[in-house]
Amino acid sequence: MLSSEQLTKLATALGGLPVLGCRPGSPAARAGVRYGDVLLSVNGVPTPDWQAYIEARALQKAQMQIAIFRGGEEITIDLVFDTNTTPEQLLEAFLNSGDEDLPDGVDEANADPTDPSKLPS
Repeated sequence: MLSSEQLTKLATALGGLPVLGCRPGSPAARAGVRYGDVLLSVNGVPTPDWQAYIEARALQKAQMQIAIFRGGEEITIDLVFDTNTTPEQLLEAFLNSGDEDLPDGVDEANADPTDPSKLPS
């Protein structure tokens, strides 16, 4: 398993965002998104940074299509949401969640989904 630092470097090289985990029961978790994935695009819009993610997510309220990189290939996943879910809540779902499968040192309490500089390294 890649460390969060290695995953972040891979995501940067691919022009995407590292998935550090999913909140249990979230639409992303139910769809199979997991630690180690790299989010490449949302609703057909590349996601090289969190601002791009938020803007792309805002294009559709009830659903989104994501492209992730996993195991050397690109996978497309359709997610359906409660229409009351905000883009910030969805972003948080892609951050670390305290899930038992997360690597040591990943601490959700210190992550700020709106400030990439505060993401765990």
